Amino acid sequence: MKPQNFAILLVAAVLSLAVAVTAYVTTRPWTVGKIQAQTMLPALKADENKIAAIEINQGGKIVKVADKNGKWVIASQEDYPASTDSVRKLLLEASDAQLVERKTAKKDKLGLLGLSDPKVNGASSRLIRFLDDKDRPIAEIVVGNKKADAFGTNKNGSYVRKPNEDQAWLANRAIDATAELHDWVKTRVVDIPTDSIKTATIEVAGQSAYDIERDSDGKSFRLTQMPAGKKLKYVNTVDEIIESASYVDFKNVRKAKASDTLKDAGKATFTTDKGLKVELDLKSDDKQAWVTVKPSGDGDAKKDADAMSALVKGWEFEIPVAKVSGLLKKQADLLEDAGS
Repeated sequence: MKPQNFAILLVAAVLSLAVAVTAYVTTRPWTVGKIQAQTMLPALKADENKIAAIEINQGGKIVKVADKNGKWVIASQEDYPASTDSVRKLLLEASDAQLVERKTAKKDKLGLLGLSDPKVNGASSRLIRFLDDKDRPIAEIVVGNKKADAFGTNKNGSYVRKPNEDQAWLANRAIDATAELHDWVKTRVVDIPTDSIKTATIEVAGQSAYDIERDSDGKSFRLTQMPAGKKLKYVNTVDEIIESASYVDFKNVRKAKASDTLKDAGKATFTTDKGLKVELDLKSDDKQAWVTVKPSGDGDAKKDADAMSALVKGWEFEIPVAKVSGLLKKQADLLEDAGS
């Protein structure tokens, strides 16, 4: 073999080794060694310890979920109903999790595992505290980054550490709960198929109301009364209004207030084939927008109205400002001269 060829092969071998070492270190950060698996939070297994609340502090943002008279609520959000499934999921993940691999104990390396101080503004780490009915901690854990496929395909793990300790561990469960509201509630409070909506009325503040009805094709929508000499500027404009009315996703929630500095933007009301009636009363100042939802119905529609009322009665919801402009369109802005 020529010396030149040998040198090329040697360089290639060194580069391959470097890539392999880098990949190994990246996927197995600061592994000190595997240990005999031990329960992450043994206190959660004890029968005498009844969890009355869960508190998550993430980057200074705190959400607290509590058991109030047998129902889980967001105590930090004026006791808005929480998702029981979300609570059960976290309790199952945390109680089943085991510490299976010791990681770094160097404080300056914890941030790379997502395990920096969770109380520092903007931190991604989460301090999860399981509390009793006196708000005393039963168990606590700091949770960092998820390790995807750590224990096989779709079997993820989480980097964790105990509060006030720098020793990091790999746990064999993905603990996904955060301090974001959407992790704890059903954020879609209105969800109606558009093809089940029969009629709608749009009332833009300061404007005359106009009506919409489902067209004969059973799918599209039209103005119930088209002003003489006018036509729609865009064929799908009315369909888009109905689409916007058919669902409401919120990003924040509060108790409905009798007085508010936000001005009335208008109201959208629609009815379904079953007879369910939903009123969306909107307020906005072009920087933020809130909506109250009022469902009603008799007969077949009562069950749907009652289910929706359980989530919306007495509450108002913050929605994207763009939702208001998409839903409350002035009739004049929809039309143009028929001869255009």
